[in-house]
Amino acid sequence: MRLALGLALVAVVGVGTAPTTAVAAPSTAGPAAHAPSAPRPADQTKPASQPADQAKPASRPADQAKPATRPADQAKPTSVGGPATASKVGRVGVNAVGIDLCAQVGYAAGFRGNPLVTAVAVGMAESSCNPSAVGSNGPTSGCPNGSLDRGLWQINNCYHPTVNDTCAYNAQCNANAAYSISSGGSNWQPWSTYNSGVYAGYLSAAQAAVARLGGGDPPTGVTGTILANPSLNIRTGPGTTYGIAGSVNYGVTVNISCYTFGEYVSGGYWPSSTWDRITNPATGVTGYVADTWVNTTYDVKTMVGRC
Repeated sequence: MRLALGLALVAVVGVGTAPTTAVAAPSTAGPAAHAPSAPRPADQTKPASQPADQAKPASRPADQAKPATRPADQAKPTSVGGPATASKVGRVGVNAVGIDLCAQVGYAAGFRGNPLVTAVAVGMAESSCNPSAVGSNGPTSGCPNGSLDRGLWQINNCYHPTVNDTCAYNAQCNANAAYSISSGGSNWQPWSTYNSGVYAGYLSAAQAAVARLGGGDPPTGVTGTILANPSLNIRTGPGTTYGIAGSVNYGVTVNISCYTFGEYVSGGYWPSSTWDRITNPATGVTGYVADTWVNTTYDVKTMVGRC
């Protein structure tokens, strides 16, 4: 009897629990490596069958039909009205005045070279470089109660509410906001005096102010290399319907004074409607050439002002 009970107990105790099967954690693959974009070649030659400057095609290629979108804050107008006509009471103390103030705080904000010159010219056109300047606007789209353009670069209080009054009427803070809104000086479309061309009348004075900075990295001249082979026509205006003032040979380094928009040119290396006003140093001839045939270190619109 005891033997039977013992055997029964051994049988019960000997029953084991089946081991749990381990489930391996799924492996995660890292992101696929992306090859870097090829650098823009500096020594390309024009295809033999390509004319030196091309007429606008009947239709623009689909991938060029729409301009690149910008962040929402950079797409909004910055100054709505024309130049400021009044000053806010309680001007912030600064160690420079007028155009030299714009140059000083613009440089501190991050503007360099020709974008700094453009920034100073826009500041002069907008506010006469007065940090207390204010312009009053009536109702506009999205601002039914009107708005104010404030400070050196006339930052609008309705379209840019994150720039409060304390910042807007502070010279350096206003310059910092202008640097951000203009994408570091590459987009001045939000400013009304840039679009109207008023700022261009201050470019010479602005360049002199930048030169006075002493270490402010004043522009020493912008140049480009001609890529059209064997030569490129220099036009009297920004398009192939304008007269030919002269020509410039492939590989020649030319001086670029400003840019403008004109006839769309589909040929070359960077098809666009941008035209550069250049001077051929060999002949002294000045005129316009399609930017697509000119190799520059950066986008020409970030290097010189608009003509």
